[in-house]
Amino acid sequence: MSVKVHFPTLPLQVAVARAGGITRENAVEAALENLREISGEGNISIESAIAALESLVKAAGTGFTGEQLRVVLDQADQIVNMAGTFGYEALDRASRSLCDIADGLLREGRGDLAPVAVHVRAMRLFSPMGTMPLPDECQRILAELSKVTAYYNFTPLG
Repeated sequence: MSVKVHFPTLPLQVAVARAGGITRENAVEAALENLREISGEGNISIESAIAALESLVKAAGTGFTGEQLRVVLDQADQIVNMAGTFGYEALDRASRSLCDIADGLLREGRGDLAPVAVHVRAMRLFSPMGTMPLPDECQRILAELSKVTAYYNFTPLG
């Protein structure tokens, strides 16, 4: 029995294969330039999502409702996408960790405030428009977030 696998044609493949097309290096450089051009817009979106998370933490009082945790998960997921796109590694890792925490709390029907609040504070530190800690400090903060995640022992999201 044979299995057919379909590999979709990508625009970059078409451009490279075409006579007079662009080289891979030129295509990558053009893509990086496009990212640089839209990074300001992305930074504003990241800041907006972090501000929304900070508001949710304030509104939660002593704990989150399930609906609030779903919003936390949604906002953190948006930050993961943007942080990864623009190369903000520390912010990406903190946001992924928050996604794991929020998802785990939702699955267990818990509304713990502290693990979410500490992740949001770290994300504020790592935000592109904030004051980025030194690399050693970033690693220390990420290590502490790992301890929080390990304490809750939630399985990571994909």
